[in-house]
Amino acid sequence: MLAGLRARCGSSSPRVRLRGRPGPGFCDGGALAAVLARHCARALLIFGALLAGTLPAAGADDAERWLERMGSALRTENYVGVVTYVRGPEIDSVRVVHRVAGGREYERLIHLNGQPREIYTEGARSVYLQPQGATIAPHGVSLGPFTRTFHDNLALNRNLYDVTVGSAGRVAGRSAQQLLIRPRQGDRYGYELWLDQSTGLLLQSVLVDGGQILEAFQFATVDVGGKLSAQALVSTLPEDSEVHVLSDGPVEGGAAIPSRGDSVAESPSFEPGWLPDGFMRVRLEARDNHLSYSDGLATFSLFVEVAPADEMPDLVTKVGGTVMVTQRLSGSREQVTLVGELPAATAKRVADSVRRVDR
Repeated sequence: MLAGLRARCGSSSPRVRLRGRPGPGFCDGGALAAVLARHCARALLIFGALLAGTLPAAGADDAERWLERMGSALRTENYVGVVTYVRGPEIDSVRVVHRVAGGREYERLIHLNGQPREIYTEGARSVYLQPQGATIAPHGVSLGPFTRTFHDNLALNRNLYDVTVGSAGRVAGRSAQQLLIRPRQGDRYGYELWLDQSTGLLLQSVLVDGGQILEAFQFATVDVGGKLSAQALVSTLPEDSEVHVLSDGPVEGGAAIPSRGDSVAESPSFEPGWLPDGFMRVRLEARDNHLSYSDGLATFSLFVEVAPADEMPDLVTKVGGTVMVTQRLSGSREQVTLVGELPAATAKRVADSVRRVDR
């Protein structure tokens, strides 16, 4: 069909000849042929794009629709697959089982590398499971855009990011659409996302700092939309495994917020004098001088040790998209440590601004 269309629109098309002088609203034969040629060329481009499934998106509205589809799919679709996670020199694989029943979400993340461990989520409650005597400290998994709140949090901070529709491609054997999320300032990271064209499910997430890839999540295999029974969510760990509550409430910025009596209403002894736009405090443990901040997409934590037993040298280290800054608080013995998902320059600026709060 495409070849036939080319034959009819190509240079071999017969000339159009008009008798007499052209009247108003008409053109001569050469001009009309040129107009037809331009329209045929445009038709070829559109038709070819339709055949390839890569018709260019219209702009911001299309980007918003893709984001909405992504947020909905992560919450409402049944899916099971294996996600590969690359962070600096670390490579991990996690089996993901997500089931929706009776309007309620159930999800189990099963780590396939290293010591056995799982994270089970039912509704807003998340727990971490590991065998008795395991040496890994309980913690959440920072899944970035794979979290259910990523779309909502991005919507609250759209003035800080530009979102555009990229190219079409293929991920995990499925047709996929690329979305580019770029910070408007250089004080935070961006994302490159690939969404399933059929369902909108996120298939791949790449954390980027300019043109540098820092971390990547990708489904290596995934089945979407099938029926899943409760049996699919059964734990693979022994019945006497340790269970640690990660969250009894919403998830913020891709990591579960612990439920052990934390409060943002307490008064901190230390706090930063500068924060990147959009970041706000989401957690405070005043007794330990531990504060956490998030813009909904990225998080970082601050720790101030009042009388460190061993002095640490000032340093800035980075693994994947996670940076650690540790340094002496200006004019005192206190040690400030910042750990989080920020560019090194931004993290250093926050750490430099930490001051004691006058009570």
